Amino acid sequence: MMIQIRQTLAHFSFAPQRRALLPVLLLAAMFLAGEARALTFPLPEAGNSLVGKVQSVAARQEDTLLDIARRFNLGFNELVAANPGVDPWLPGEGTHIVVPTRFVLPPRPWRGIVINLVEMRLYYFPESEPGGREEVITYPVGIGREGWSTPLGEFSIKDKILHPSWTAPASIVAEMEAEGLTVQRFIPPGPDNPLGDFALMLSEPGYMLHGTNRPFSIGMRVSHGCIRLYPEDIEQLFARVPRKVTVRIENEPYKVGIEDGVLFLEAHAPLSEQKNRQGVSLTTVVSQVVRVADRPLPAADWDRIIETANRHSGVPVAIVRQWQCAQPEAGEKRLLQIGAFKEYERAEHLAKRLEALAPSVSVRPCDSDGLCRVTVGPFTDCLGLSVTAQAIRDEFGLEGFVVAASQDAESAVARGFVNQNFVNQNPSPLSRH
Repeated sequence: MMIQIRQTLAHFSFAPQRRALLPVLLLAAMFLAGEARALTFPLPEAGNSLVGKVQSVAARQEDTLLDIARRFNLGFNELVAANPGVDPWLPGEGTHIVVPTRFVLPPRPWRGIVINLVEMRLYYFPESEPGGREEVITYPVGIGREGWSTPLGEFSIKDKILHPSWTAPASIVAEMEAEGLTVQRFIPPGPDNPLGDFALMLSEPGYMLHGTNRPFSIGMRVSHGCIRLYPEDIEQLFARVPRKVTVRIENEPYKVGIEDGVLFLEAHAPLSEQKNRQGVSLTTVVSQVVRVADRPLPAADWDRIIETANRHSGVPVAIVRQWQCAQPEAGEKRLLQIGAFKEYERAEHLAKRLEALAPSVSVRPCDSDGLCRVTVGPFTDCLGLSVTAQAIRDEFGLEGFVVAASQDAESAVARGFVNQNFVNQNPSPLSRH
């Protein structure tokens, strides 16, 4: 069934006269997809402003990028941007899909709700209990299409409505009548209601955060100015967010953040009306980098900044080549750990993919926790480690972290891949850290 839908999607996407039926087909596909899981992260330590990790997944034969987006609580457009060249309707069995679940947080203050329109993403910073963990919850959203732009500014949640009805505003009625469409001026609560089952009314009259009966539209510009969320996301947000909480709506194509002394740039394509008005302006990139960086940057780093800004992948990229790591002591060696798996086949598969960039890659023997760790190294200097880490990040979107190289680890490097029989003693499902 899903294969037939995917084939039909591909056919309709290239047939302009049939595109009127595309939303119906997309909705059918989404009903077969798994529901999104909320992305919740502890707030980073002081001085840092990134959360999450870039993931990867192999597409299944029946997958579209719509399926994968909802499975990982992403919007359609952000998954497409992170995977240039991949057919969104027919990615193909085994195709490597970058899952961009790593984010530069919006500028402070981190409170209430912050929505970045160009990113099509909402960040909620709930108030924590005294002594409790501070966290951020983030959701993909659908926003107003060109000509029906979502307003910018600071607002608040005025009211919360369970099972809202929908009355078509005069402006929407006029638009539909001008296009020769039949206008249903009132829709009661239920499966046909475009607001879904939950609505958070903004202090700006006529605008709200709400669910949708068209979940495939999340991560797209399709609304008349309101903010749409997946049905499961708005249900969770509705239960947690109090009335009067602040809602800051901004439009920031470029976000610069820091993690452990490394500058990152997250670049999104400007909204169409912004691009038509002023083109692709890098002025804000320069001003943000200058504001965040604690020292002048060399020309090579600025080249990397411009390259990343023009790529618009939506994935945070390290724009300072060398990590702020301490030089190892004489004789001290370090490893760059890229992944940890309970299945040898998964670890070996990743290691083989990395071999072209890092010939010293290996799978370490499984530790007492049952995990086989994929490592690169050992390194005796910070520069070599930094260059290798950057190459892996650029090519695969994978983040590593530094661990001390023990004698056992060094012997594992010398042996290469560990013995198959040893790893098969740990047949439990994949666990990645």
